[in-house]
Amino acid sequence: MGADPTFAEAVAQRLAGYEAVARVRARELRARTEWEAAVIADDLLQLLPLLPPVERSSGLIDQQRLFAAVRS
Repeated sequence: MGADPTFAEAVAQRLAGYEAVARVRARELRARTEWEAAVIADDLLQLLPLLPPVERSSGLIDQQRLFAAVRS
């Protein structure tokens, strides 16, 4: 099963776009001063209390609950 030429072209174009964005991002990061980077980092840290809490679970409890429901 061969790849559709238009699909292959679309993939190549998308990959080239990713590379271009990566180059722009790297250039912009290099242009930042240490002060600008510190301000941005501080702004991001100020947002942390506003984020919802992250549920830290391995999923084992949920899996055991599902197995118990199937068995009953």
